[in-house]
Amino acid sequence: MLITLINPPSPRGAPSARFIPLGLGYLVAYLEENHFEVNVIDYQTKEITKQELVTELSRNQPKIVGVTTSTLTYKSAIDIVKTVKETLPNSYTILGGPHVTVLDEQTLNESPEVDIIVRGEGENTLLEIAKYVDKQKIKKIDNIKGITIRKQSRIMRTIDRSFIKDLDELPHPAFHHFDLNKYTISGKKYLPIITSRGCPFQCTFCLASKMCGTGFRTRSPEKVADELEWLRDVHKADIFAFYDDTFTFDMNRAYKICEEIKNRNIDLPWDCRTRVDRINPRILVKMREANCQLIHFGVESGSQKMLNSMKKGTTVEQNARGIKMAKESGIGVAISVVVGYPGETKELLKETFDFIRKTEPDYVYVCQAIPYPGTEMYDELKKLGWEVSSDWDRYDEQTAVFENPLLSSLEIDEMRGKFYDDFFSPTYFLRKSIKKDFYSQTMAHATLNHLLWRIKFPKWFFSSFRKLVPRRDES
Repeated sequence: MLITLINPPSPRGAPSARFIPLGLGYLVAYLEENHFEVNVIDYQTKEITKQELVTELSRNQPKIVGVTTSTLTYKSAIDIVKTVKETLPNSYTILGGPHVTVLDEQTLNESPEVDIIVRGEGENTLLEIAKYVDKQKIKKIDNIKGITIRKQSRIMRTIDRSFIKDLDELPHPAFHHFDLNKYTISGKKYLPIITSRGCPFQCTFCLASKMCGTGFRTRSPEKVADELEWLRDVHKADIFAFYDDTFTFDMNRAYKICEEIKNRNIDLPWDCRTRVDRINPRILVKMREANCQLIHFGVESGSQKMLNSMKKGTTVEQNARGIKMAKESGIGVAISVVVGYPGETKELLKETFDFIRKTEPDYVYVCQAIPYPGTEMYDELKKLGWEVSSDWDRYDEQTAVFENPLLSSLEIDEMRGKFYDDFFSPTYFLRKSIKKDFYSQTMAHATLNHLLWRIKFPKWFFSSFRKLVPRRDES
């Protein structure tokens, strides 16, 4: 029995970059480890027409077709599933990902071509579905935990599935199904790894805990290093990216990972994401010794009022100290900030841009506040009665999807544009150009394009920085 899994395209015109769908890679690997035949259709690396999809489906005749989707790619995913049902009406269509996890019932009500929603982590759930279909036990599918289905003309949610406790039991992601030469930055093969799941923090704009829970689950440092060697030796990685939400949440474990990297001579540059309150000089020194060249902090705001509103759990002073500490350790610092959050004014947004100028991080990504369904922010806006767009194609983190009465989207665009023009200046370009590390060269190249084209293509520059900062719903 063949299973086809699909990575859908982003909407045309949306700022995006190619990031290997790591979750899909794990699903494929888990199915293959359990002796199912799987093929992958990846819209992110090539344009595929509807007729080409029909031809491939007709030729392969998969019994199950699953599509992974974020909020931004939801409409594309639905279009694909419609084509699947038109071509193979007896196939079973499955959607998974953060968007449909929280809008599962709405999705099934709106889209009759979708048969099954997989909520949360998908490995065990999808495997169980495959076994039921293969053994023709589909009528008993309501015994499977963690799915939403139709049964007797009504929507049925089965009980939630427990999260995978031992992440070491998962195989390496099935990267052999992806064209890794298309997943490059500045000509370098930029490959991801994730060493933990779950986020104990409760930021109001984030869905991480909805997908993977609030408990922090980890892989062992030895298994992490094994996979890094595999990425280097088998897939010829040039750069590693740790996709963990908070790589240094457990600083002792992060320290041991760095020791494994150093002891095994895995001498490739890498970057990670973490929080300013989960670092200290000891771990930063060890990370630099292990060739960490960039840390991304979700600073979110230079205003304490806004940090409190977002329930970030950090202070402006902690953010400043964290940036300074990382820079002093010799590691580059990228930060992201959220603008246009409910309650923000021009004066508060100015505090954020002033904070950035004062702390001088190496790279900055300014993210539009996006109320993803399922987040506390989304619920808050609904309670306020604010109109929130349901055009999911606009959820690209650069486009406003609601109007803040205290700070219009036009004012945000003007202030953000002026900040980018000031920050990514000719001086910035020269400063980055003389450095030879991968990250500095990448940002120098992007800045040069900005300086040359910002008048004619002002939005292009924003999208170039997506290459180093994945969207919050892409991990």
